[in-house]
Amino acid sequence: MKMHLILYTGLAALALLSFHCCQGENAPPRDIHVYSYISTVTAPDQKEFAQSVKGHVLVSLRGMAPRRKPSGAVGPAQQLLVQILLSLETSPGPFAGLLLLDSHGLAERLLLPPSTNSSDTRVNFLKAVASVFSYHKTFEPGVEYDASGRCGTFYGEVANPDVGSLDPRKILVVDKQKLQCEPIGQPIDAGVWSVSPILRDKRVTHSWMRYYIRRDTGLLQKAMTFEEHKITFALDGDVSGRSELSVSGEQMLELLDDESKERKTVLAKLSGLMKTSTSTQLSSIASDILGKGFQVEHLALEVPRQLGSSGCGIQSVAFEAETLNSPNVALSLSLLQEKLRGFEKVIDQPARISSAHASLQLIRFLRCLPSDLITVQTVSTALGFIPTSNKDLHRQVESGWHNQLTDIVVNCGTELCLELLRQRLVKVTELAAFSKLGTAAPREVRPARTYLLSQLWPALAHISNPSLKMFRELFALCYHSLPAMEKVFLANELESDSPYTCLLTISTIASRFRGRYNEERLLFSKVAEILASFITLDDKEYVDNQFTRTKLLAAFTAAEQVKAASLSEPLLSLVQNSKIPSVLRAAGLKALGNLAFSDDTTAIATIVTKLYDIIDSPARGPLFARSEDELIVKFGAFSVLLNIEAPAPQLARILSRFGSKRQWSLVASCRRLVDSWCAEELLPEETCQCIRRGGLLRTGSKKQPQVCSPGLAAGWSGLAGTKAAGEINLISGDLVDHRPTFLSDYSLQWVCGPHGEFRSSNLAINLIGAESEAKLMSFNFYADQLATLMGKDDTSASPWLSVGFSLLRGTIPPRQIFSGSLTEIWSILTTTPNQPTPFFLTLRLPVDVRRYIPLSSGWVLRNDMLGVTSMELSGALKSSVWSQSGSSLIRTRAAVAIENLVTLVPSRNNDNTNLPVVTLVNGMGSAARLDFVIQLEMGGLPDSICMLFRREKTTPILRWTGEHVDAPVLRQRENLLRPLPKPEEGSNKHYVLTQSLRLPPASYFLGAANAARCRTMEISDGWN
Repeated sequence: MKMHLILYTGLAALALLSFHCCQGENAPPRDIHVYSYISTVTAPDQKEFAQSVKGHVLVSLRGMAPRRKPSGAVGPAQQLLVQILLSLETSPGPFAGLLLLDSHGLAERLLLPPSTNSSDTRVNFLKAVASVFSYHKTFEPGVEYDASGRCGTFYGEVANPDVGSLDPRKILVVDKQKLQCEPIGQPIDAGVWSVSPILRDKRVTHSWMRYYIRRDTGLLQKAMTFEEHKITFALDGDVSGRSELSVSGEQMLELLDDESKERKTVLAKLSGLMKTSTSTQLSSIASDILGKGFQVEHLALEVPRQLGSSGCGIQSVAFEAETLNSPNVALSLSLLQEKLRGFEKVIDQPARISSAHASLQLIRFLRCLPSDLITVQTVSTALGFIPTSNKDLHRQVESGWHNQLTDIVVNCGTELCLELLRQRLVKVTELAAFSKLGTAAPREVRPARTYLLSQLWPALAHISNPSLKMFRELFALCYHSLPAMEKVFLANELESDSPYTCLLTISTIASRFRGRYNEERLLFSKVAEILASFITLDDKEYVDNQFTRTKLLAAFTAAEQVKAASLSEPLLSLVQNSKIPSVLRAAGLKALGNLAFSDDTTAIATIVTKLYDIIDSPARGPLFARSEDELIVKFGAFSVLLNIEAPAPQLARILSRFGSKRQWSLVASCRRLVDSWCAEELLPEETCQCIRRGGLLRTGSKKQPQVCSPGLAAGWSGLAGTKAAGEINLISGDLVDHRPTFLSDYSLQWVCGPHGEFRSSNLAINLIGAESEAKLMSFNFYADQLATLMGKDDTSASPWLSVGFSLLRGTIPPRQIFSGSLTEIWSILTTTPNQPTPFFLTLRLPVDVRRYIPLSSGWVLRNDMLGVTSMELSGALKSSVWSQSGSSLIRTRAAVAIENLVTLVPSRNNDNTNLPVVTLVNGMGSAARLDFVIQLEMGGLPDSICMLFRREKTTPILRWTGEHVDAPVLRQRENLLRPLPKPEEGSNKHYVLTQSLRLPPASYFLGAANAARCRTMEISDGWN
């Protein structure tokens, strides 16, 4: 307290002295304090990145009379006005400002000259200097605002400090620590465009300021600031520090001695610019010193307006527009083709670290290009992006480079890239010629149709930054094409492709437009109306054929993306229709459970009532045509109740009903579902105990405790179950476990009928962080009447099997694999490759983050984090008529490359427009192969099915660092493609490998029952 009182008295005396010193008509400030100034930014072992500025700071203090309140009363204490004149060695002239400190000594506002340009370097350094003079005069902790943003602050006196040549008895040394600083605002090109919030950056900041203050007057003798930022990928579990990219900034102000030659020289040069005012009103003082029309700002650093060629961000509108002829671009068609040529060979080899890394660099380069129409045409020509004919399109589809090029342009996401995609979509739709049927449609249109529906439309779902204009055009193209695509499908001219792929893409994009503007609401409502019309049968008789099944499954999948609560009514109507196959009703219930009801209690109450009707319905009644349908539909209804958080006593009561009716398959299946939710901590522990074991539900609230009564379902029979009515299996496990950072897991659910026949299945791989989770990929299988192939059940029924797939944002709707007799299955077996053959290739950008980081020393950093994954799916099928056995394979080859980049944001001053752009890089990459194998023996079904899930071969993991120096002009950049060194090399001119290791193969547990079946079948190896 004594220290606080001394400083308070000293500051008050200094302010009072300064106030009197400034009186007199046009009298110059008598007390001008002159400081030497230096500010630096550095990174460990990176020489090119280091920058510094030097200069001098002139400061004059003036006490401001307490402000009068509206009531007429006078405020409690006077304020302090700090006049600052900053002169930097590299700047054309000095820069002035006025800092108003409140009665506590903290910054209230900063006043700047009327012509201040935010792109002027001097503005940020003046704010950094002003931040030094903003500190609590009694050193109390709290929240303060300065150049770093909004920070929590703590003060402490330094014991036995090193004060150099100063007298330690006259100097008080105080440290201010700043914690949890948050920047005040971010430019519009900053944000997170990743597929999930957990795929983002993580930053650890150390920031403090040290003050050397005269004990007698409170005058600031010296000040130093230090700030260090360590940036890494949030889900990187590495603790060695190799994953961190570290940047630090420092600043020092030191008062020059009154008699020093340096001080006299500076005063002689600059003191005449320290203007005065005889006014006592702040606005008048600011007008006299800074000029009329002065600007009022806070201390947050400005991010200079950048050119598109240097900003290179996904939000094109945030940057100053350029053309190919602009000085900082200066590209021609031939030069562009030359610079892009090197990428083709590397990217043509998918699912490798090298190709993923090259794609990352190409995405960054495309984001640097202008978006005017001439540039669009030039880039299109350079890439050969818009096909001119079906023959040209066929050539592109057969090229691995062109297949991934579309994904790269999707991942780019700028206005340039969106326009390229729009033009390609329009042209390919034209080449697909859906208006032509039968002999009127030439043979060459079929590849165009397949490419459009299976590749191009699904790729567009991954656009991370769709504009309303783009969404409107995509919606119109899909809406007007759907009738023609349906006719082609009905004419059996689409093979197995779903005509509703575009609807899935539109639904995915629509989920990001939820009513911010009227047009968005209208488009969103229109998408929901279309889906509702697909689901609603009205009085029409359900006809079980491929077209109807494909349409319903696509609508269910799209509904899960849109999540519109208005879809609940048609979904409920459909799932209560006993004439619809139970597998489709279960899929509809799954979609119902994923709708977003918000706080619509009426809608939820209606859903709960109708679900109870389904659960209470007898096996042979109005809701079930066959007893075999009961298991999968009632399990789906129970899942929805769990999803919408039905009370635990009600869920326990449902299990009790199943138990009282001896429906052990249902009891066991629902218990497994509850157990899996409890294991994943999706339900509170007290809820889990209540549902599984019964008793009081204690929630800790003041409400009366409720009682759970699961009845017989809590006993051994409820756990064991039977297979009389079929079986639902739920298996989950960890792929990668880096807790508490993140967890990657898999979940497998499959449903069998009473004869052991397959009915539906879902394999999902998820990424789980501390705050949320992201679905990486999933396979969905739907089947019905497969028991007829075993000579059981209704042998006149037509069996069918459909498969759907989703990856990150995109979804391919379920498509029918077969429908018919053993003859068709035999045809499939004989034509399917028996060696792994690629059927799906994609390249996605799941990590896309941009931040601007202000340093308290006046520098601004731009931090970009980009992560690419390249994936190839292959399939194979082996069968033997003689042994009546077979095996199938789904092989996933995936590679990932993530780079964390930091660039010093350049100002737009004329003196540094030709300075090189230096970027720090820290990256990591990996490549893996996952095999999912199913082996079966027909004679022993249903007990002779063995499933294996493995990570085959060794998995490489690489980490690297680099420091890239680029010319400010795109034309002059020689190294667009910077390859990584080979592990045996260790480094090259672009990067240094900091880690190179290989993980051994691994097998993943798919349940005790599956393991027992594999042992019985004597299967231990994967795909041979």
